[in-house]
Amino acid sequence: MQTVCPSCDLVIDIPRIVAKQIAVCPHCQHTLCHANINFDRRVIALSLSAIIMLLSSMFYPFISFSSNGITQTITLPDAARILFNYDSQLLGLFIDLSILALPLYLLVALIPLHLGILNILPKPIARRFLKSTLALEPWIMSEIFLIGVLVSMVKIMSLAEIEFGISFFAYVFFVILYITALAHLNRERLWSQIKPNQRVVTINKAIRAIDENIRSCRVCHQLCSGDTCTRCLSKTFVRHPNSVQKAAAWLITSLLCYIPANLLPIMHTTTLGDETPSTLIGGVLLLYKAGSYPIAGIIFLASVVVPLAKALVLSFLCIMVAKPANRHTKRYTKIYQLTEFIGKWSMIDVFVVAILVALVQLGNLMSVTPGLGIVFFTIMVICQMMAAHAFDPRLLWDKPKQKEKINND
Repeated sequence: MQTVCPSCDLVIDIPRIVAKQIAVCPHCQHTLCHANINFDRRVIALSLSAIIMLLSSMFYPFISFSSNGITQTITLPDAARILFNYDSQLLGLFIDLSILALPLYLLVALIPLHLGILNILPKPIARRFLKSTLALEPWIMSEIFLIGVLVSMVKIMSLAEIEFGISFFAYVFFVILYITALAHLNRERLWSQIKPNQRVVTINKAIRAIDENIRSCRVCHQLCSGDTCTRCLSKTFVRHPNSVQKAAAWLITSLLCYIPANLLPIMHTTTLGDETPSTLIGGVLLLYKAGSYPIAGIIFLASVVVPLAKALVLSFLCIMVAKPANRHTKRYTKIYQLTEFIGKWSMIDVFVVAILVALVQLGNLMSVTPGLGIVFFTIMVICQMMAAHAFDPRLLWDKPKQKEKINND
């Protein structure tokens, strides 16, 4: 199989690799692919099991919260429904999509995909179906939601009695099965059912795609020399158009949201009629004073340090694009890959607030309502994810003349 490294643009002929082997770029050490093994039956079995667990987690008690003889029990869909009741429609919709609707759709779609439906459907429909299905993965946050549930339980454990319902354990099994199914997903094998991967150049020495005017499709990774991918018919570019400008615009937006996200309350806690606002930093300090040092550290890193660090790193990379590649470029590429990977984990605090709002509803005795800060925080994390997606790390490796030509084009 012939491919181009998405991080440094090196054209590579990947030899046949066997189980438990991976192909790595010899230039920047980016992981290119795993062994081309048929896991169709395994993916189907895992997807069916995950669907059963997800549906089971939606109709039975998820968590119960008891204080002074009053008990509040919620189901999994209540996490979003109660947010709609507090006029947080944007937040409620995001939670419904990221932890229920999108993972359910993806799992359902994986079954016919691995039963060979791409060979039966007309090619235009097959392309759209596969493209839309694989594009959902970055926006599914089931595992992050599960961590958020555990963190929220630590926050209120000292205030009341907590009991996990059948749905909670079903959701835990769903997350495990979902992650395992994705780990066995062979994207190249699925795309080869649309059209097998084709060689476009003979490699006699180490060359970069830009030197040969070769383009790599960002969707299916097929190499081509024209403006349109020959396999999935997506538009292809030597470099993502206006990559730095788009990344900078998303970053500026995220930084504008970062300030109110930290200054405004993310939730309001009412105890015996007395309302207390809570900010991101305030929640971390509360956990620290309660002796939950590991949880306080996780929340502080994920919700305060990581968003700021990610903004600074991406800003630095946008600046480094203007400079020639040097001996540090490989390190910059690794930093970008890490930044892109950890981006959505900042959503932990969003899910913590959602669970607390849904669970702690005991009238004047104790209740939690969402604050405006959590809306800004959600927008900030989404903007940073879009910034990382818009940035093209191959620009870090390009020569000044190549960058000038790209800008002129």
